[in-house]
Amino acid sequence: MPVGYVNVYELDDEVMRHMKMLLFEKPTEEWVSFVMKNRTEQGYTHDYDIVYGPVANDSVYAQFTLYEGGLISLPTLIQELKTYKLVDQYLFHTEKSLLAIKFIEAKEVKSCMQK
Repeated sequence: MPVGYVNVYELDDEVMRHMKMLLFEKPTEEWVSFVMKNRTEQGYTHDYDIVYGPVANDSVYAQFTLYEGGLISLPTLIQELKTYKLVDQYLFHTEKSLLAIKFIEAKEVKSCMQK
């Protein structure tokens, strides 16, 4: 049976207060712009230590493709994304940002998939 591991970390809010952070609480024009720059501008960089916000994963990729192709407008994209159950993520972009997390444990998880 295949085995995997999930690492558990703790965020230190006090350390995070001293980081340059970009926070997106929900899909906005600024969030779409940030996501599009990351997806389309080769070599795109920014100076944030930590970025927090919705994940632009495969489940919303089709909507971004329609937007990028000019088939839907920015307001339509944002409205469509509000119908998805989006999950949030922290992105640690600098070595300094890693000071905000502390390793707690690694948990073993067994696959329930059969061959």
